[in-house]
Amino acid sequence: MVPVDTSGVAVDSVIRYSTQIKPILATYCFGKGGQLCHVTQSNQGSGDDFTFYSGLKAKVNNGSLASRVFNPVGGMPPDYSNGPRTLTDKDMATLKKWVSQGAPNN
Repeated sequence: MVPVDTSGVAVDSVIRYSTQIKPILATYCFGKGGQLCHVTQSNQGSGDDFTFYSGLKAKVNNGSLASRVFNPVGGMPPDYSNGPRTLTDKDMATLKKWVSQGAPNN
């Protein structure tokens, strides 16, 4: 049996950008119901395209991902979002673990 942390993420797991992080981005960051956020053709004023690894990695590197997403008052996802407005504990833990592993493009 693989040990998991309190959020359900395997303790010794390597988080994969391609299979674990991209689905989190699609759920919370790309927009729903006509809102297009953090995508190439954003209609929400976002200049940050997270459909590409490089767009997200830049935000990891400059600390804005942590300040906007990991901080409870960081404002992401925004209150006006048509999608989920709060990350699940597991999705938050997965994202944090990926960042702590150096945010690899794997």
